[in-house]
Amino acid sequence: INKDIGEEIYTAAQRLHRLIENLLSMSRLDSGRLSPHLDWYDVHDLVNSVTGLLKNELKEYELSINIPDDMPLVYIDFGLIEQVIYNLLYNITVYVPSHTLIEMDFQHDGTDFCISITDHGKGFATKDLPYIFEEYWRVGRDEKAKGFGLGLASVQKIVKRHKGKVHVESELGKGSTFTIKLDNYGKKDKTFVCRGREGDADYVHENILG
Repeated sequence: INKDIGEEIYTAAQRLHRLIENLLSMSRLDSGRLSPHLDWYDVHDLVNSVTGLLKNELKEYELSINIPDDMPLVYIDFGLIEQVIYNLLYNITVYVPSHTLIEMDFQHDGTDFCISITDHGKGFATKDLPYIFEEYWRVGRDEKAKGFGLGLASVQKIVKRHKGKVHVESELGKGSTFTIKLDNYGKKDKTFVCRGREGDADYVHENILG
């Protein structure tokens, strides 16, 4: 098998794998069988994992990543939020020309964990914005559009399972920014300890220094 055919087979296999993963996640989320398994994680580990999975796709892009030095651990389902970021980045590599800047920004204000991913591609038309999170919807409903229309729908469902929100701002010809805001219910460091049932929004913060 020559190199080009091998790469085509690999790409097709990866696309099929993504389709299966999104279909399984959608089915489990819709049925209520998939609930977040929350724990404390380092944002750097999350970013390294996602960009590692997409290293072949992202190598043709300029990637800017901003994580504040004082970013605390975040309380998330690592695998599900990894899938959220993966889907957003993968969509960019499908629809946005190579050698374009992709910006990833992570912030925490003490209450909310915020993720923003910005591309400088062609953006969405205003008329399309109400539909982009619908299942099986593709840009312009063009028959030539790539993908299966599940990536963004999966993003929204996962974020909602985290009791969060996802928002998109886009301007045709200039690009798009997807912003995800998750309630974090506090931080874990030497000052605070969080107690409660896994997945329970009502965590108690106990100052252990006093």
